[in-house]
Amino acid sequence: MDISNGKIEIANDLLVTPEFTFENFKKSRFYKNQDGIRIIYLEGQQIIDSRKYLVSLFFRNGKIYMLSLICCDNEYTEKEEQERKELHNQILLQYGVDRKKKFDWGEIESVYDARSNISSINIIYYVST
Repeated sequence: MDISNGKIEIANDLLVTPEFTFENFKKSRFYKNQDGIRIIYLEGQQIIDSRKYLVSLFFRNGKIYMLSLICCDNEYTEKEEQERKELHNQILLQYGVDRKKKFDWGEIESVYDARSNISSINIIYYVST
């Protein structure tokens, strides 16, 4: 994961960049006839920088809008989900990100959604129109 330029390599064979498109995704082994309108959940856990993640991709107008990562290195019960948020905070600190950080290409932050009780690392790409 290179947060200076927004490049995230997933499982050593899918490189998501700020220029990544749904057409690029369709050429990957992860493409299983999904459409580019709904959230795309990659099957199984994926490795990014030696950590296991559940990965979701969101596209807008055929361009990458957001990459959502949920670290699965540890198991958490529903009551412990906020502990995963702390793990995500620690992971981002290793990349020099404290809370939310903005770049020319987009932004990255660790979030906890109390309504759905889910913690994730969200990488939002600024989509040029």
